[in-house]
Amino acid sequence: MKINKNKTYTVTQIADIAGVSKASVSRWLSDRHVSPDHVKGKAKYFKSTYVEQYLKAHKAPHNKASEIPSTTELLQEQVRQLTEENKRLIARIEKQDQQIKEKDQQIANWTSQSAIISKLANDSHNVAQKLLESSNSNVDSDNEESSSVEEVNNQSNENVKKTSNSWFNRLFRRK
Repeated sequence: MKINKNKTYTVTQIADIAGVSKASVSRWLSDRHVSPDHVKGKAKYFKSTYVEQYLKAHKAPHNKASEIPSTTELLQEQVRQLTEENKRLIARIEKQDQQIKEKDQQIANWTSQSAIISKLANDSHNVAQKLLESSNSNVDSDNEESSSVEEVNNQSNENVKKTSNSWFNRLFRRK
């Protein structure tokens, strides 16, 4: 519908031109405190400049049918959005795959390190066992030596006691 500069329009006509409800137009007019140009009965008429301002404010086309997309256009837009979403998801999956590969590599490294540590622990245990066995055999030979040393010590202690007893007895013997 073409807007005539010399004509006045009712709220219903403005709503039809803009392709919106009468309530939307009425709200817009009352928010801006727009007074009607004239009133005929119950109908309020507004200047064409208000119609133009409303259309500019809402960027509404003069022909509402031209703004409605066709089914094909809607489906094409949906396909485009789904394609973009698919690309984002693929990128996210690739990123997560890379993170999984990095984690797998870390686990492999830890596994090899733990195997090395386990081998070192076993080797250390074996060395400790061999040292213990060799020290036990040394202790056995030391025990033999120490037992002979103890025998000698015991004999010398007995001799000392005998001599000390005799000395003591000689000096302090009771008569």
